[in-house]
Amino acid sequence: MNGDSYQVINPTQALALSQGSQHTFIDVRTVEEFEAGHVGGSYNVPILFHGPGGAQPNLDFVDAMKRHFATDASLVFI
Repeated sequence: MNGDSYQVINPTQALALSQGSQHTFIDVRTVEEFEAGHVGGSYNVPILFHGPGGAQPNLDFVDAMKRHFATDASLVFI
């Protein structure tokens, strides 16, 4: 979460990572999208919320990530 290291991977690589227990999957889609289907064991931390004025950013995203996940955790954002 400190932004020091990241890589972009394809779905096949993400599936391979999901087979191990050392990575935590964070689904950043809306609550509605997550509820429609998601990777088993993943956590939903939406980047956007749907509201009356359209999509609005989740202003609590960074704080929620810091509260729930260690800064050295191996996270996969989907």
